[in-house]
Amino acid sequence: MDLSIASNRSVEGRIASNAGLLIGTKALGAFIGLLALGVAAKNLAVPEFGIVVVLHGYMLFFGEMMTFQPWQSLIRFGSDDVEAGNGGALAGLIKFTAKLDAVSVVLSYLAAIAFFGVFLAAMQAFPDLVENALPLPPGELYQLAIFYCSVLLFQQIGMSTGVLRLFDRFTGLAISGMVMPSVRLIGVLIAASQGWGVVGYVAVWYVASLLRYLTVIGLGVYELHSRGLLRPVIRAKVSFLKPRDGVWAFSTKAFTDSSLGAGFTHLPLLLVSAVFGPAVGGVYKVAEEVAKLLSEGVKLLDQVIYPELARIISAGEGRKILRLVTRASLLSIAVGIALAGVVYVIGPGLIDRSIGQDYALAVDLAVLLVLGAAIFAAVAPLYPVFYAVGRPERAIYARLGGIIAYIVGFFILTAWMGPIGIGWASIVGYGVALLLVVALVSRTLAVFAEGASPT
Repeated sequence: MDLSIASNRSVEGRIASNAGLLIGTKALGAFIGLLALGVAAKNLAVPEFGIVVVLHGYMLFFGEMMTFQPWQSLIRFGSDDVEAGNGGALAGLIKFTAKLDAVSVVLSYLAAIAFFGVFLAAMQAFPDLVENALPLPPGELYQLAIFYCSVLLFQQIGMSTGVLRLFDRFTGLAISGMVMPSVRLIGVLIAASQGWGVVGYVAVWYVASLLRYLTVIGLGVYELHSRGLLRPVIRAKVSFLKPRDGVWAFSTKAFTDSSLGAGFTHLPLLLVSAVFGPAVGGVYKVAEEVAKLLSEGVKLLDQVIYPELARIISAGEGRKILRLVTRASLLSIAVGIALAGVVYVIGPGLIDRSIGQDYALAVDLAVLLVLGAAIFAAVAPLYPVFYAVGRPERAIYARLGGIIAYIVGFFILTAWMGPIGIGWASIVGYGVALLLVVALVSRTLAVFAEGASPT
């Protein structure tokens, strides 16, 4: 078995290289995604377009909310196995994460179809806002949701993602990230030329997501095969309930944290759609995609830094952490603020020329969402510290405080300002999370530097 992670670069060099690769491809993917949204928005009525993006956002919410994020456990404990050269233990850990993947996707799908009726009821609870906004009867929309959410059953990518990140295979992850936006753009061009309706566009979104998941799974399996690990993983005997000491406790905390993270990422679109209807939900989605075009890549830093921090801990060099994450955090917020300025300058022309006046509100929302993302950019490199030192519950505290602040701010600010309050609520939520995470990281690293276990 080959457990080597061959690289002549320093830790900072690997982080810079991998982050540049992911940020570059993420920005390109966001641009392609915005083009796809533009084509769909031009060829569907605003409420129909809203239904497409709301269904996708709803699926992603449950896909992330119900997953145990097994890649985090794989990196946290697998780094120790790689450092020790223990291929058997690593094979057992990988098989456990594969099982956890399978359980997660089934739970995700069951939860998604169970709660869609509640989501529909929430939309119908605001008749003054949503009257006549649904382009399909509720019963047909429910059936469409059951179909679309079935793609969750193929979202078994946690194990493969963990393997690729553990062995520094970020090129594969970057390639897989381009699959969904590229397929979606091709699909909407076909749908537009053929005059497909809302169901056809939903099918395009489905196929694009499906192919992205299958690509990640295939890359992960190939990596195991190339390292002689695939057969040991298949033959490994590991208890699902008792895989190894500490794994379930860590996985449970990672699950809670990822569920809250899904709230930050996908709950806004669902709240907007439930309160203001799918038409405003579609406008919000355009604003979100503009923000992603310029800021989403910054958020990937935690995925790049976490494996490096785990290796630093396994090698007994934890004192390097503070300098590393401080530099990354300062760089992130500087880039985020600069990108917010770019959106402010080019946003109005971009929206007007690419989609039209029906989405004018998206410009102001996009500026506010990027400002919120700029605040989060400072937080992104800090969350992995909690996982690297084995204290993921502290990430939970910070995210929980932020999501509560967002939800409270959403209802107060939208009641006061209308839909534009959505953007200000994101700034409030990210701001509270920033204050909490800085305080908790400072305490964690202060204790860790003294040679004690953070508590």
